Amino acid sequence: MIAWLILIQIINYTLALFMWLIVGRLVLSLFRANRENFIMAFFIKFTEPVYKITRKIVPFAKESCIPWISIILIVIVRLAFVIILRSGTYK
Repeated sequence: MIAWLILIQIINYTLALFMWLIVGRLVLSLFRANRENFIMAFFIKFTEPVYKITRKIVPFAKESCIPWISIILIVIVRLAFVIILRSGTYK
């Protein structure tokens, strides 16, 4: 039971990390859209897999909406994991 809770927390924190990486990429793209910049390259490298998944889930979305849709999907998945976590602890 404890291992299951730890696994859910690891998944939750990983999703939170990806969410904040996407927010960081959005903020950086407002100021500096240079893809050769090593900081921007870091954010692109780690957020592009999330964007690819989002493009497969929502293929009709515009490219400019992909970051926002990704954040919304991550929040939904995180909420689902928190609900699973809470339902498991109260039984």
